[in-house]
Amino acid sequence: MAKDVIEVLNDLIQLDRDAIASYEQAIKACEHVQTREMLARFRDDHARHVVDLSAHVVAIGGVAAQDRDLKGKIIEGFTAITSVGDHSALLAMRGNEELSNRYYEAALNETLTTEARAIVERNYGDEQRHLAWIKDALSRKAWEQAA
Repeated sequence: MAKDVIEVLNDLIQLDRDAIASYEQAIKACEHVQTREMLARFRDDHARHVVDLSAHVVAIGGVAAQDRDLKGKIIEGFTAITSVGDHSALLAMRGNEELSNRYYEAALNETLTTEARAIVERNYGDEQRHLAWIKDALSRKAWEQAA
């Protein structure tokens, strides 16, 4: 059974709110300016996702999700505990971005309004870019190059 459009978008809003909190933890853990700056850009993308998704939920007559759920608080805590330096922060964020990519991909398999689909596709493109950069930074050991 297809999820309601508002439910799908609210799930993504919560996901993006969780990602913002996780990025905050990862940014605090990073030692190198270049990594912190890139992660801050990704955090800002997630903040834009929340704004865009929330505006559409309201536009189609819904109430946008406001609070983070328990899952998000656990993910944030995990990120904080496991992030000590750039390498571990990037590992934690790789897992978080893999989750975000799965959620966005799944959302595209739901029945969405034309505008909702455009927003979700644009955001999914951001998620794919985030994950690709993180994987590349891990493979080239960016924290060693920055030292």
